[in-house]
Amino acid sequence: MTLSIADEVWNRAAMESGGANPLPGDSALAALLAVHGMVMNGGVGHVFETLDAADRTAGAAGFRFFGFEDVAGLLERAEHLGEEGREGLDSIYAALIPSDDSITFAFKRLFSEASSLFSPLSHET
Repeated sequence: MTLSIADEVWNRAAMESGGANPLPGDSALAALLAVHGMVMNGGVGHVFETLDAADRTAGAAGFRFFGFEDVAGLLERAEHLGEEGREGLDSIYAALIPSDDSITFAFKRLFSEASSLFSPLSHET
């Protein structure tokens, strides 16, 4: 199976933090995926246990970049809550991002509309 260019850009963001020379789309996707991965692993609270403030801020900006304003706001509000205050946020996050496909579709839509926001793949000519 041959991966599409969009799939390769996605994989580069997921596995290489956007690559050696990331453009804004690469950085936003990598940050979003880092936060989303932590949420899927242990809930919204897990983001605050594992990622530093800069990574959390980048993650919120990544969600905003892909049109998930409500998720960005949720993460920003969660910064000011204690551990107990974050307990109810998992269900809100799940309502805003009901499946990984939500993120995949937003990425592929933006990539198809503005691929110049993402660094070319190293094997492209």
